Formats: sequence, structure tokens, C-alpha cells
Amino acid sequence: MNIKIFFFFALITLYSCSETKTKNTILSTESTRPLEVDNNIALALESFSAFNAHKWEEHSAFFSDSCQNLDPSYGANYVIVNRKDKAAKYKEMESWSPDIKDSITHIFGSADKVTIQFISSGTAKTNKGQEKWSLPICCVFTFKNGLIVCDETYYDRGK
Repeated sequence: MNIKIFFFFALITLYSCSETKTKNTILSTESTRPLEVDNNIALALESFSAFNAHKWEEHSAFFSDSCQNLDPSYGANYVIVNRKDKAAKYKEMESWSPDIKDSITHIFGSADKVTIQFISSGTAKTNKGQEKWSLPICCVFTFKNGLIVCDETYYDRGK
């Protein structure tokens, strides 16, 4: 009889420990994704919406005025690009490809980072006339106080 009682309490203790652990795991998983991550993802999506509407000043307003940029078009190192220069860069891209647009394929947020995979496409004005183009791109935005403070963009520039 004593052995049955011992095993009964041991089983209850074991079950309650595993149940507590499961509950703590669930709670810690929920708490690791703060509302800030969802807000950052929403801001990233809004910046792409402004880009696709060719609202360059609105698009550049999502970035800090001292945003660190890592982009093959700027070279191999980080450079600071202010909002005015960022808007000018995209205006120039629009003059080269008036229908430029970005189509997001994946987006993921964690802590202060949002990673976006997308296909940039359009029709380029070239010496041979107009040519359709598309380019897969991945960028990682780092947010601080609701602004993108670092934009790391990766794509193959070709030869």
C-alpha cells in the first residue's frame, strides 16, 4: 500500500513538473515576440507600399537620416545615406525603369530586425529599346524607435 501511495505522489509530482515546464515554455515563447516586432514588420510593409507607389519622399521617411546602408550599388562597405539622397536614388531608378516595383515573397521579423525577400522588376529603357527585367533581392532592416537605422541589401549585380 505504501509503495502505491509513493508511486502515486511521484507520478503527480512528475506530471506537475512537466506541466509547469510546458506552461513556462509557452509563456516564454509568447513573450519573445513583442508587439514591437509586429510593428516593425508593418512599417517594413508600409515602406514597400510607398516604394511601389513611387512616393519616394514618403518611402525615404521610413529611414533615419543617418541610416547605415550596405548595398552593392554603394560598394562593399557600409555608407550613410540620408533621406534626401535615398529619395534621389529611387527617382533615378524610376527614370531608368518607370514601372519599377517590388513583390515581397517572404518577410520575417525578430527582435529589432525584419528580413524581406522580394523580386524587384520593371521595364528598363535601354539602347535596344525597352527590356523587361527582374531581380531577386533580400534585405535586412534594423529598426530603432520606429525608423530603419540600418538597411543591408543583398543581390547579384551580375557582371
